[in-house]
Amino acid sequence: MLLTKKCHSTSQLGFTLIEIMIVVAIIGILAAIAIPQYQIYMGKTQATRVINELAQLRLTVEECLQTGRTVIGLGKEECDPRATASNLIVGGSQVGVVLPNNMGVAQLSNPLTLTTSITAIVSNQVNPKLLGKKIEWLRTSSGSWSCSSDIDALYLPNSCSYNASL
Repeated sequence: MLLTKKCHSTSQLGFTLIEIMIVVAIIGILAAIAIPQYQIYMGKTQATRVINELAQLRLTVEECLQTGRTVIGLGKEECDPRATASNLIVGGSQVGVVLPNNMGVAQLSNPLTLTTSITAIVSNQVNPKLLGKKIEWLRTSSGSWSCSSDIDALYLPNSCSYNASL
């Protein structure tokens, strides 16, 4: 009788502890870089959105000034700013319209003048670095507009400048 030795081959199943630790370390390093960059990106997006929402009101202001309607309101001879409510802005309606909860609108100087301003305070629905910051579009007597804000320059688009005194 012939005796044969049985060989058992064992194959490796799964990953070693070292391999798993390396993968976890790589993911940790990537997360440490990506999360702050994502937060900056979100802050820039939110700041740009508020600035653009305010910028839309410039046309209404120009129309009202050209037609001689300088008092904010809903009456026939008054200027309706037609401000759209936003969850990123704090501020009540200047014309008496009831706004939904957690929504606000930009504020226009009343009465409107050649140097009118459109301002907004950023709500708590945003990146914490923007919370409570102020954005202002200011009209010059010649009719040009400029944007300034006390939001860190890192978050502002090129169309708006940093102004710590706001």
